[in-house]
Amino acid sequence: MPKLSLSVRISAYSICALSFFHVLFWAYLAHSIEGSFLPGFPNFAVAPMLWVFSLVGFIGIAIGVAILSRKSWARVAALVLAALVACFCAFGGLLLTPIALRIIGGGFGMAESSEDRNAYAGLALIYFAILALACWWIYALSRRDAAAQFAQSDSPAANLAAKRLACPPPIALLAWLMVASALLSGASWRLILGKIPAMLFNHIFSNGPSKWIWIVNIVLFLVCGIGLLRLQRWSYTGAIALHVFWLISIFVTQMSANYETYTRTCVDALNLGEAYPVLNRLHFSPWIAATFTALPTALLIAGIFYYRRSFLQAVRDSHRSPA
Repeated sequence: MPKLSLSVRISAYSICALSFFHVLFWAYLAHSIEGSFLPGFPNFAVAPMLWVFSLVGFIGIAIGVAILSRKSWARVAALVLAALVACFCAFGGLLLTPIALRIIGGGFGMAESSEDRNAYAGLALIYFAILALACWWIYALSRRDAAAQFAQSDSPAANLAAKRLACPPPIALLAWLMVASALLSGASWRLILGKIPAMLFNHIFSNGPSKWIWIVNIVLFLVCGIGLLRLQRWSYTGAIALHVFWLISIFVTQMSANYETYTRTCVDALNLGEAYPVLNRLHFSPWIAATFTALPTALLIAGIFYYRRSFLQAVRDSHRSPA
């Protein structure tokens, strides 16, 4: 079996290394602050959330090891991981850059010492460095020669098993993201969703209707995600409709004059204002906030359309196959 190319191996090792650092950093942070907060939300939930965030790094380690083992699904999983990391780091870096500039210019009130200014500048540089690394993963693993290495890596028996997979890997990853999003939303109900209002387009809903909106959204995400995994044709249309609806709603919401009122309402509902006073002072251009918030959803929609043909072919094949 031919050896993996140098660029693919560098990508795999760097994914493992960065994921391992991710696990150590957030585990250390969670351990350091455990028990240091006063009782009450959100203080008691900070350390558990950091522990969960730390454990997410093991997914990256598993993907990196799978790439080195020439698993056919690992390349697609790594591309999805790289896209998520790139979006997160681009958002973080571009968010910190204007903050740092406004701190230097004075009047923002978040930091006054040179140490604070250096910390923001250093954090922005780290975000941009990881962004560059994620872009390298996308470049190295999306090349045609990289795809060919994984297409030829499986044995005939493995290739036959791969053809029997119920859902194309990219759509399956999206489906699992939808299922995970629904489950996490349900798990955080008492902490977050059950307390904050819903805002659709330009309207802020009261507590009662908001709960029903969140419940319906959780159910729809869960049902569509499971439908995609089970190759239900309606779930493809449903997933597109859901993401397009939220893409438009989020963009219009953040461009709305009521959005600042909505964010203050959410901060007050979660009792975050007193615990984190900086949240009361943050303000960004609506165009910047709306664009970077909508970008991940827009990329997901583009991915759904890009893999439409393979998903519909899998649906047709599943209908033709014997029960």
